Amino acid sequence: MDLNRDIESFDLVFLDLETTGLDVVTGDAICEIGAFKMKNRELVDKFYSLVNPKKKMPKQAYDVHKISDEQLKDAPFFEDIAESLVKFLDNSVVCTYNAGFDIGFIDSHLKDIDKLPLNLPAIDILLMARDALKLARYNLETTAKYFSIDTSSGLHRAKDDAKIAYEVFYKLLDIFREKGINKLYEFVLLHGFANEVYTEQINKRISLCQEAIENEKKLRVRFFSLANTIEEEVILPLKLTKEFRYYNLLYQSQTEGAFQIRFNRILDLEIGTTHPI
Repeated sequence: MDLNRDIESFDLVFLDLETTGLDVVTGDAICEIGAFKMKNRELVDKFYSLVNPKKKMPKQAYDVHKISDEQLKDAPFFEDIAESLVKFLDNSVVCTYNAGFDIGFIDSHLKDIDKLPLNLPAIDILLMARDALKLARYNLETTAKYFSIDTSSGLHRAKDDAKIAYEVFYKLLDIFREKGINKLYEFVLLHGFANEVYTEQINKRISLCQEAIENEKKLRVRFFSLANTIEEEVILPLKLTKEFRYYNLLYQSQTEGAFQIRFNRILDLEIGTTHPI
């Protein structure tokens, strides 16, 4: 998949899950999946299924999504729909509101039935909202209301939330287009789920940066600043550090001294000369 293409040239799948709880590690399970496949802002295909979670629905979860044990008793198990779900997602970009939650559940369920995790570009719409907007809260409902998107059909059901998520996504996408961000690799770096696709993009840039540090060479970088603008600068990289899953780059600026930037905000970099700044 050529990540240098415009993000809208790909099939974008907007996916949402409902679950029995918040923690797949302690045994919570998927009980509903809804997804819409879009191309050029037009609906191409959709996927929907209730899923029997093989456990009773906790009251706290029922109070959120109102999916009952009675509704789920004849629903297929995840292993019965896994193949069709993976086929539906194949060769697409998965877009979800809080990607770590949705893809984490799917990958865990796939692992339970001895299938490989999803290894697709995955964009977290929640991270996009946090970068683009200044809100008191960033849940799906608040972000949708900011854009005057109708949520009267309801929230906390998979199909409804997936539809609202794609409406929010396109509003946010227009904001990023105005900033000059439109390529898939840019969204993977800035707002991607930390899977192999994301890691590959990061590792390419880390290798170049380490080479520049070892050889005391400057880098020409294009990055998304903390002011949410695209900037270009020639810098002298000094040190790479890691904080949780994020790498940070300490560098010497040509004009304003030493700075640190989160590595995933560096969109492009090119090794320059050995002359000091």
